[in-house]
Amino acid sequence: MVFVIKISGLGCGSVCRTSSNKSIKHLCRVHLSTLSISFFASSPFSPGSLQILMKLKSTLLQTSNTSAFDSRESSNSMCNFTGITCNSQGSITKIKLSHQNLTGVLPLDFICQLQSLEKLSLGFNNLNGPIMEDLKNCVKLQYLNLSNNLFTGWSVPAEISSLSQLQYLYLEGSGLSQTFPWKSLQNMTGLVQLYLGNNPFNPFPFPKEVLQLTNLTWLDLCNCSIHGTIPAEIGNLKELIYLGLWGNNMTGKIPVEIGNLVNLRKLSLSHNSFIGKLPVGLRNLTKLEVFHFSMNNLEGNLSELRFLNNLVSLRLCENELSGQVPAEFGEFKKLVILSLCYNSFTGPLPQNLGSSAKLYIVNLSMNFFTGQIPQYMCKQGTLSVLYMYGNNLTGEIPASYANCSTLLDFRVNNNSLSGTIPTGIWGLPHLLNIDIKWKSIEDPITSDIKNAKSLSTLYAGHNCLSGELPAEISKATSLKFIQLSDNQLSGTLPNLVIKLKRILTIFTTIDLSSNKFEGEIPEVLGKLTVLRLLNLSHNSLTSHIPSSLANLSGLESLDLSSNRLTGQIPIQLTSLTFLAMLNLSQNQLTGPIPQGKQFDTFENNSYDGNLGLCGFPLSVNCSTNELLSPPLPSILQEHNDSIFGSGFGWKVVLMGYGCGLLFGLAMGCVVFNFKRGNPKWLLRFVKENKTQR
Repeated sequence: MVFVIKISGLGCGSVCRTSSNKSIKHLCRVHLSTLSISFFASSPFSPGSLQILMKLKSTLLQTSNTSAFDSRESSNSMCNFTGITCNSQGSITKIKLSHQNLTGVLPLDFICQLQSLEKLSLGFNNLNGPIMEDLKNCVKLQYLNLSNNLFTGWSVPAEISSLSQLQYLYLEGSGLSQTFPWKSLQNMTGLVQLYLGNNPFNPFPFPKEVLQLTNLTWLDLCNCSIHGTIPAEIGNLKELIYLGLWGNNMTGKIPVEIGNLVNLRKLSLSHNSFIGKLPVGLRNLTKLEVFHFSMNNLEGNLSELRFLNNLVSLRLCENELSGQVPAEFGEFKKLVILSLCYNSFTGPLPQNLGSSAKLYIVNLSMNFFTGQIPQYMCKQGTLSVLYMYGNNLTGEIPASYANCSTLLDFRVNNNSLSGTIPTGIWGLPHLLNIDIKWKSIEDPITSDIKNAKSLSTLYAGHNCLSGELPAEISKATSLKFIQLSDNQLSGTLPNLVIKLKRILTIFTTIDLSSNKFEGEIPEVLGKLTVLRLLNLSHNSLTSHIPSSLANLSGLESLDLSSNRLTGQIPIQLTSLTFLAMLNLSQNQLTGPIPQGKQFDTFENNSYDGNLGLCGFPLSVNCSTNELLSPPLPSILQEHNDSIFGSGFGWKVVLMGYGCGLLFGLAMGCVVFNFKRGNPKWLLRFVKENKTQR
């Protein structure tokens, strides 16, 4: 009946308007999908292809929340379906449905019935189950991408050697396990890119089949359980641009044949157990841009790398490398990332390092570098992270870093630096972390810290910082960690709290120990509801411990030792159920130690030097009155401390003792008179009182 419509030269609408035939009118009301199939029956396009697509749609829509199959043009041609490409004969050649939130089992049994299919791209979805053996029927495939899905392995038998035309195979991060069908690669001599990384395969040695794929330009076998050594035959893959083997269990030395890979631009071998020196052949890899070799057991120096002036990223952290950084590194113009941390490098750094390069990350920490910090590493205005801690660097922090507005993380602690902090560093607008502890930095923290709106962590302990903290520190509204211990900072804590009042509620760590702070511990510290550590030890703080500290429900460490605190330990502190460390030693505290919960876990050294304390865990027992007496209110306790501290309290005690003695003698006389007869004055007094009642 469809052919009748076409022969008449009338569209469906015309037929419906002109015909009285009920069957023709019924045709005009047919469902869209049925009409589409009928249309293709009269067209040059394969009806089987459409049926396969409709079946693919119905299968995946049962389990997927996707709009991938919604977008179709009005022509009803299957070649206008989303992600579908056809050739001039109307046969489907490409299915591209990556990133479409597809779920369910991939129906390869009928997808691979598309005899002209050359490209199948379904990466970055949530497809699951095994990859069915029907994949072997997609014999025309040149491009296959099933990466980043949730497959569980291969159906048995795993055999895809029939895909001899395959050039691009992407299966990385697809959840494949068990054993990959390596022998199938023998027929895929035209492979250009092979990505199998990030799959939990059964452990296997470097596959020899891969070494025959001499057309490979990209080879990714990262994090997929390879063990053993890199075969010398790797040098046969001379077209390689990228070689990725990081995150495996590979051992042995790097073969010198790797120097044959002269087209290599990216070499990633980190997170293995390689040993030995960098092979001599590396100097031939002059196109190399990325060289990542961190977390291995390499030794020797970097002399082979001084010829690689196209390097963009060099990562060699956590090895056993030594020697000096080649002077040529200072001339590298493309260098963006330089990471040499946790090795045994020595000597001075090239002072022109970064003068011509747009450095972004520099991590030279935990080595034995000497000399000064190179001053040009932020010359191009791109430096974001500078880690140079744990070396033997000397001199001052270069003034040029005060203008490094791109800096996010600045850590030069644990060196032998001296002098002052350049004006402007405290107030870098995007700085998140600053760590300058364990140096001999002098002068106070300056008022430009008000510009540090992003500053979260301030570590400046073990220096020679002096003076009071500037009031402008309250404008550093992101500050959460402050560690200023072992300096010469002064002032009272109440003043400090006033300066910090805008940001108190976000603090998690405060360490102001070993300074010259004085006065009382302010009650407002109890509002630091997220505080985990409070260390005010080794200052000159006086008065009592505020009971408001009991509000710090998450507090894990409290150190108030070596001050001049007096009074009792607030019993309310027993509510701090996360408190793991308490040090109140070397103060002038008195009374019973609170009992229960975390306080039952602390030992004698938490209370040493407080001669007036008693109770567990000390050997000094408390009297009954001490155990029953609640802690005095803070004002009264403070008043009593001042009275007894001045010596006046003993006069009051003696006066009370004298009055009691006189009263006792008078009552004795009364009792004596009763024996001689009822005294008239006493009887009169009692009688008057009864009348008043």
